[in-house]
Amino acid sequence: MLLVFNSSTERFIITTMKKNKLIVALLLAVATVCMSFTSPAPAPNIEVAIIVNSGNPVDKMNNELVKSFWLRRFVRRWKEINKGILPVDRKTKCAEQDIFYVSVLGLAPEVVEAYLSARQYQNGDSPIQKFTSDADIIEYVSQQPGAIGYVNAASLGKGSGVRVIFTVSK
Repeated sequence: MLLVFNSSTERFIITTMKKNKLIVALLLAVATVCMSFTSPAPAPNIEVAIIVNSGNPVDKMNNELVKSFWLRRFVRRWKEINKGILPVDRKTKCAEQDIFYVSVLGLAPEVVEAYLSARQYQNGDSPIQKFTSDADIIEYVSQQPGAIGYVNAASLGKGSGVRVIFTVSK
């Protein structure tokens, strides 16, 4: 750093280029100090409940069974109630969908969409019902004995007409 001492005014003069570097360094120091006093909000812990109609006698499933049933890979009907499996999904991307796709299905959203489209084309499967809210999914599943869907566990209430068969948290 080049400092010039002017004896007549008794002050230091810093060259223009060095002044700019000093200002940038001071701004960075202030920003660092300010950032140390703020911390990002912790990500909320979301519990996703996989639900079926309360009339469905299935009371528990593991991750692989949920995946097989929701994707209708190896089974197309609930043998316990002799009804077709009716998977339910969200219309738009949301945290619950991300958790369900990654933690339960083990698939990226675009892979799930491609798989479902291929099933419709190759097997003549009906399109999966898609809803905008947990309340809509709960209402549909409560009215359809063969339905299986996922919602935020906090959205469930007593007497909702659905049964939780598996949960996953993230």
